[in-house]
Amino acid sequence: PADTLVPRLMGMGADRDRIHFVEAARINGEVVPFDPARDMVDLQAAAEKLGDVRLLIVDPIVSAITGDSHKNTEVRRGMQPLVDLANSMQAAVVGITHLSKGTAGRDPTERVTGSIAFTAVVRVVLLAAKVKGDDGKDKRIFVRSKSNIGPDDGVFEYRVDQVTAAPGVPTSICPLY
Repeated sequence: PADTLVPRLMGMGADRDRIHFVEAARINGEVVPFDPARDMVDLQAAAEKLGDVRLLIVDPIVSAITGDSHKNTEVRRGMQPLVDLANSMQAAVVGITHLSKGTAGRDPTERVTGSIAFTAVVRVVLLAAKVKGDDGKDKRIFVRSKSNIGPDDGVFEYRVDQVTAAPGVPTSICPLY
């Protein structure tokens, strides 16, 4: 977060007082990696203490899975605590992952790394990609690959700009149009 996410947030003018990173948990005084299966109750308590939490970003989403991320039942079991937390807080969860390499031409939803449950459990799948435009130049797009709560088509084009978030802190951002 310190060398990538925070500079990007600064570059976009984010209110950093409203952004919190969870990287670990404390068990009997010892700092251990955050484990959603074990630490969700503590995360919910911390979120309630902050108040009005409306978005949780899990990067990478596979970190929410304590078992085999290629097994449907283990992925569903691992994601359920996040689903329950989001429901109880009336918040959205964004899980970040990558597409499998060497799978071009297949349905993008099927290209998500790991079990198909990563895309089956969620309501909306959004993908970012770099494609060739009509002019032959690369362009970046953001598309809905799946949505069972609204349209599942549509594309947004975006760009990545290099900015200086603070003196000596270069970063890249996606400016809002």
